[in-house]
Amino acid sequence: MNDTLDRWIQRVTLVALLALTAALLIVGVALYASGAKASTAAGGTPQPHDILTETTR
Repeated sequence: MNDTLDRWIQRVTLVALLALTAALLIVGVALYASGAKASTAAGGTPQPHDILTETTR
């Protein structure tokens, strides 16, 4: 293959990996934030949460 095509493949791969990293970070932060918000009750005390039945104990 020629050098120009190799460089384009490297650039596209790098951009794709950076986009994947950003997407995973955004999803992780969103899930962490929603989990922290759901774990506190109205009184401010954390309640144990069953993820299978979606109930608090």
